[in-house]
Amino acid sequence: MLSAAEISNAIRKSLGDGRSLAIVSLMESGARQRLLVEEGSGPVAGTLGEQILDEIALRQAVKLIADDRQEIAVFGIGEIIDAAQKDSDLSSRSDLRLLFEISRPPLKLIICGGGHVGQAVAKAARLLDFNVTVIDDRTEFASRDKFPDPKIDLIAEDFIAGLKSFKITPASHLVIVTRGHRHDEICLRQVIDQPARYIGMIGSRRRTTTIRQRLLKEGIQPDLLHRVHSPIGLDIGAQTPEEIAFAIMAEIVLVRRGGTGLPKSSEGPMTKAR
Repeated sequence: MLSAAEISNAIRKSLGDGRSLAIVSLMESGARQRLLVEEGSGPVAGTLGEQILDEIALRQAVKLIADDRQEIAVFGIGEIIDAAQKDSDLSSRSDLRLLFEISRPPLKLIICGGGHVGQAVAKAARLLDFNVTVIDDRTEFASRDKFPDPKIDLIAEDFIAGLKSFKITPASHLVIVTRGHRHDEICLRQVIDQPARYIGMIGSRRRTTTIRQRLLKEGIQPDLLHRVHSPIGLDIGAQTPEEIAFAIMAEIVLVRRGGTGLPKSSEGPMTKAR
């Protein structure tokens, strides 16, 4: 049986590593067993007392962590048992219920580039409760004059050094919007193999294709390049920095929540665009 201190330490470690942690409990009178499941790692401590229960709990915990929408959920065994397990003793314990409590790390957004688009993205991200860090090698652009919100962290140094100083985790989202394609590519090279939830880079389709092809020739794995959202953002016809920022943040929300990006309305002028 896990102690409260062990559970607390596990939560602290997982969140510190930027990973979600699910605490799974049996909802039975007197039951005190817990199973801890970490994002990307699987079971890290504890047990529910039976291997088959642990297997069912693990499978459902992984789904809930990936879903990124729920923090507390309760399931009856009959709801989540799979076909291969229906012949087990659990099939007669339909009243058995599991409680899933998901602890998630704070959302982090790293913006490379403190220009007009970077400033607009930072504002939009704060509205969505992201912890925002801006990196720019120009002191005047990584300044409180450009980013007056004191909750936005500023790093005024070389992009490579700035990114190396930052711990990138599965809770991290990276937006590359520097002043030029050379700096964009420098930033992309630095983060492309990092475990960020989202990596997006600004630029025209032609320019971003050129960068992708160059990186492929240099040996960067295709699956790493496929993770990169570039050109960045959803196609909403954005023109101004503020509109571009909302297109970028809408894409990040889509990645987190699993949406389609399509209009919800089944009628009206936007249906013609589908």
